[in-house]
Amino acid sequence: MEENDENPGGGSGGDDGSEDRGHRVISADGTYAIRANQVSLVSWKNIPPSTDNESRIILLAGGGLDGAFIDDGTVDIRGCNGVRVTSGPVALPDLSPPVSSDSTNGVEIIASEAQNVTIQRGLIPDVDQQIVMSPGSIVVDGGTGTVTIKSMTSITLSVAGGASSITLTPTGVAIQGAQITVQGLATVGITGTLVTIN
Repeated sequence: MEENDENPGGGSGGDDGSEDRGHRVISADGTYAIRANQVSLVSWKNIPPSTDNESRIILLAGGGLDGAFIDDGTVDIRGCNGVRVTSGPVALPDLSPPVSSDSTNGVEIIASEAQNVTIQRGLIPDVDQQIVMSPGSIVVDGGTGTVTIKSMTSITLSVAGGASSITLTPTGVAIQGAQITVQGLATVGITGTLVTIN
């Protein structure tokens, strides 16, 4: 393992960092492991600001060059009880979700009130798939593919607390609303063994 210190800063035997912030690079040809009861990675902006003043933590498995593709890097994250990912300003009650929660059980992805949650596959607009949760809307975009929602029991689409709804069950489809409009640009066909219109 190789360790390289550059301006390590006050508290580690170097200068106080007033003119230049410290940098430390640790590299290992094999496995580099850190073991502890709790492990924290914290990044913050330098005060006063400097040219190297971006608060960022990067987890990267760069992979190798086999076959001329850097495609064999993998990042594995696992919490035996849960994994929680949050975003938003720190320590703003009712506006920013807490970093941790005792109720976490499984995987949670939480953003603050003003932020978006985006799941995207590919980079080509109107072709690749995307799900965006933003203030005021949720958009599911299947791009050039299909969107399929399945259930063995029922699927319900509803608004206004269920005042208007479409419910699909194995036995049929129920459409409910104060006003229902069916319009076909060319034709409208209704078929069935027994058709009743009231």
